[in-house]
Amino acid sequence: MPDNERENFEISEFYKTPNPKPRWRRFAFSSWVLALVVILFGVGGALAYKTGFTFTQMNTGKLDTMGFTENMATPSPDSDRLNILLLGLRGEGDPNGGLLTDSIMVLSIKKSTGQIALISIPRDLYVMIPSTSNKEKINYAYALGFEKKGAAGALLFSKIAVSQATGLYMNKAISVDHQALKEIVDTLGGVTVTLDKSMTEDQQWIDGGDAGLSPFFHIQTRVSTTSKGVREAQKWVFEVPAGTSTLNGNSTLYFVRARYATSDFDRVRRQQMVLSAMKDKALSLGILANPVKLFQIMDSLGKNVRTDMGMNDFRSLLDMAGGLKTSSIIHKVFDTTPEGLLYAGKSSAGAYILLPQGDNFSRIQEASRNIFDTVK
Repeated sequence: MPDNERENFEISEFYKTPNPKPRWRRFAFSSWVLALVVILFGVGGALAYKTGFTFTQMNTGKLDTMGFTENMATPSPDSDRLNILLLGLRGEGDPNGGLLTDSIMVLSIKKSTGQIALISIPRDLYVMIPSTSNKEKINYAYALGFEKKGAAGALLFSKIAVSQATGLYMNKAISVDHQALKEIVDTLGGVTVTLDKSMTEDQQWIDGGDAGLSPFFHIQTRVSTTSKGVREAQKWVFEVPAGTSTLNGNSTLYFVRARYATSDFDRVRRQQMVLSAMKDKALSLGILANPVKLFQIMDSLGKNVRTDMGMNDFRSLLDMAGGLKTSSIIHKVFDTTPEGLLYAGKSSAGAYILLPQGDNFSRIQEASRNIFDTVK
């Protein structure tokens, strides 16, 4: 299919779902509930104007790609598959790589079976960057697209880069500034996470956290004896203990960003854990029936979320959601384990990168295309 036809591919074809189920069940369809669902709750009555205004803030508009996407072919759409790219970043206002996407996930839905998968792509994956002849970490695609064509270009470049790595056509994309995560978690009154063992980050914020105060920080003091006497060294340590803990907005940001003392792969798993916790908390609070909290959430979304999905896309997604298997979401993380299909390496400049096993993306593409085949 030519690129221009792909760009105009009608997302609504995915949404012809028979026998709609009760409306409340339509909100429990994925871990990304606050990015995909909160905008869908009320399109009538007192919330109609607010919803429309929020959507206007979020939507990037249609991008003229003439002469802009040459030599950037992507896979053809699959009529039985809907893939939405989910991106998390620190934001345009952060001077230290704020437009590099820290979180890259694909929410994939198989219409014929109602199966849902959440596929995580590591930020250090080494790929060809759209509109260039150079390889870079995949998290750079958003930043380059933003530089060329603003938020719309950022989403487009990210969709192309992820499509070429996974072999999946990206129908739509959503990017979320970390500030939205912080504000929404606080609006929800915090989120609850349960850990089998404690999570400790003692290398990333040794001089204090950069996202504000958190009760999960403590100062660690180490005492050593040198030839000149006793010396003390202090550093800040972020630690969430084993068991069940409730995280506020600041703590959630540290929890999903920590990676120096563990790994980027552990961080991806924590991100998926938090997204699921946010979904559970929103549903347990009856957030969709609380206008005050909805207005607060919509304000945050309007400021911090960008998407190329249209309002009709969101409404159609809501209509199909009742037929999805929400209790058995399939999670896939590409990493350096034998099943993760990646290995670590260094770029020509000496930077840490992740490369596909076999030095091509065929196995990753196969795993992505067939992710629903092993679970019925």
